Amino acid sequence: MSIPTLSLNERRLIEMISMQGEIARVDLTQRSGMTGASVTRLTAGLIEMGLLSEEPERTGAQGQPRRLLRLRADRFIAAGVTFSLSRMEVAVVNLAGSVLASRSLSVDATTASGVATGAQGAVQSMVADLSIDQSRLVGIGCSVPGNFGTVSHLLKAHPFFPAFEDSGAVEAFRDSFDIPCYVENDGAAAALGEYVFGRGGEADDPLLFIHIGHGVGGGVIIDGRLYRGAHGNACLPGVLYPYDLPRPSGQDLLVCLSRAGFPVTDFDGIPGLPHDARPELDAWVKRAAAQLRQAVRVATGFFDPALIVIGGRLPLDLNERLAAAILVEPMEGPSRGLLVAPVVASRLGAQAGAIGAACIPLFATFFSGAVSDGGSTHINGRRR
Repeated sequence: MSIPTLSLNERRLIEMISMQGEIARVDLTQRSGMTGASVTRLTAGLIEMGLLSEEPERTGAQGQPRRLLRLRADRFIAAGVTFSLSRMEVAVVNLAGSVLASRSLSVDATTASGVATGAQGAVQSMVADLSIDQSRLVGIGCSVPGNFGTVSHLLKAHPFFPAFEDSGAVEAFRDSFDIPCYVENDGAAAALGEYVFGRGGEADDPLLFIHIGHGVGGGVIIDGRLYRGAHGNACLPGVLYPYDLPRPSGQDLLVCLSRAGFPVTDFDGIPGLPHDARPELDAWVKRAAAQLRQAVRVATGFFDPALIVIGGRLPLDLNERLAAAILVEPMEGPSRGLLVAPVVASRLGAQAGAIGAACIPLFATFFSGAVSDGGSTHINGRRR
């Protein structure tokens, strides 16, 4: 089995069907703006490739049922890797964003190549355990806690991640895999995962993602594309919060908890905190939400997004509490007569990082937003 190379129009149809869940051919024709003959020809080819199925609509009504096109989510898979201070989360995801297998590994390597070797072993083992042919794996996405320099392969890692300080960290990951490997910063990967898998068919575009990890990052989707900026570092709301002051970051939360007598070294320890840590969590959520209101208002003024999503490395319930606290009081819009964008918590939960990372190769392979000037592009990706 080989990974298909799709035309722009084939990608457009895959994207529409993926976002919709299921759709009749006549409705797909209307939404795509293509002719009925073109849609029939293209969908027939996609069915032959095994990417689509067409089945009768189950309504119970009499008469000839409509036939609905659906994405065959099990046809291809991708792997995603994301990081926290001491752990590496690895997941295998299908075309519907369902996590087929996941592992949490200790990050004990001191070099990027060592970390990449560990990720490679985990992916190969999970794919083998799932009894899935390796040829169905379209690629691996790595969501990294850092930014990129003016030369795209130079990674400016977060200081808490010394294994990525090596200027060859991106190449180390690419060289460890014999399939396409894509490296993206964690905020951008989370935005892409939320846009493709988190919204349940809702057309939230532009979509802005505020990523609460060890820092405060983000990503934005505009017209179905990940907007990366000149060097891959677009959308960094953390610039609003000086490093020498309290910030609405996950690292700040860990420090606050430790100072209050609840030492937690990484995000996976937050759900197990005792009940008497609740007042400290409440205080942090209230303060962080007040700070994030500034980011929401500024982002609304700059991007006019359809939706702003709060997510990242924190547990799902904390993201939900942050989103609710941001909206607890009326917020002044960015200009007279304008309202701030709606704010919600990410729907992807605790595995959002790995799902977002796995979404990168799926997006690059099947979605129209990855096509520019007739070819698949990704400044930090490589196809072999």
